[in-house]
Amino acid sequence: MKFNPDKIKEATKADFDAAWNAGKKYVSSPGINEKYPRASLKYGKPHPVFDTIQRLRDAYMRLGFLEFMNPIIVEDRDIHKQFGYEALAVLDRCFYVGGLPRPNVGISDERIAEIKTILGDVSDEGIEKIRQILHSYKKGEIEGDDLVPEIASELKVPDSKVAVMIDHVFPEFKSLVPVSSQNTLRSHMTSGWFISLGEMIDYQKTPLKLFSVDRVFRREQAEDATRLMAYYSASCVIMDENVSVDDGKAVAAGLLSQFGFSNFTFRPDEKRSKYYVPDTQTEVFAYHPKLVGSKTKYKDGWVEVATFGIYSPSALSQYNIPYPVMNLGMGVERLAMILHDSTDVRALTYPQFQYKTGWVMSDSEIASMIYCECRHRLQSKPRS
Repeated sequence: MKFNPDKIKEATKADFDAAWNAGKKYVSSPGINEKYPRASLKYGKPHPVFDTIQRLRDAYMRLGFLEFMNPIIVEDRDIHKQFGYEALAVLDRCFYVGGLPRPNVGISDERIAEIKTILGDVSDEGIEKIRQILHSYKKGEIEGDDLVPEIASELKVPDSKVAVMIDHVFPEFKSLVPVSSQNTLRSHMTSGWFISLGEMIDYQKTPLKLFSVDRVFRREQAEDATRLMAYYSASCVIMDENVSVDDGKAVAAGLLSQFGFSNFTFRPDEKRSKYYVPDTQTEVFAYHPKLVGSKTKYKDGWVEVATFGIYSPSALSQYNIPYPVMNLGMGVERLAMILHDSTDVRALTYPQFQYKTGWVMSDSEIASMIYCECRHRLQSKPRS
């Protein structure tokens, strides 16, 4: 059932508990067979990025790679181990993981009066139970999402009223400032590969071919048509005594040819990251016919689609890894932009926010949003 958001906001402000409970009247419950008749079900449409991810997963597995998941949360000490003197530059692009400290709150006579105003006539025993629960929360014995239900259960009152009570009586919870830990969100899939390979070295035989398509997070100064702060990386490693740059070239060609790319060329990457062996870091450029004459910056048909290199023994030794490792990675969204004819990664990834980049609607879409509302009411003439 449709409702008026402005009226709901006013009701919530006046009495949160009553407005929250009243929400049930807006939920209809038609029969599932009437709502979703089996005969008329239509196959849905995948998101361009996840469509590309699925195709990449299939492409990697056709090349004989095993799929793995790497740690997303990485301690900053691992960044120092992996990147050496580059660590500070890498950490500058990392998001640190923080959390709210748990406040040490007291219950004065004034607060007891406020509690009773909101919850009703709470006994002295009930006030003591609130005090004990808050103390257990401070010590970490009760999780944050269990705090309200725990108090509600002990006092036999609605949890919505307890939520209002905490908000009104204990301002300490609203004035908390996050405190950072030493953990970071993975900014390179490489951060996870070192940790994973280090754990596997004692029980896995070489050669080892692994891949992972997963999120990475980069603290960019701003997002634009070609950069996001959270995106997907399609990364692989080959660990073997005889791995070389030629393996990187072969994997790049074998992987990307499945997406229609051809005529590959490889160029030394000027960035020269310290976690790669010198002169092995390589950029992959590939030709795709559908790009020729397009509105993208790749209208000549050539695009940089991947980077690979051989991990440095200086970094591998920090994890007691005695074998050379080739690593190749590419940004999924960049590949998806090519496959889906997109010129803006934001519009491709988050189509629901297209108004930020210029929402283009077809004539039929505009026409479908126009309707007439008849307000004229016929009045009958009185009989003579």
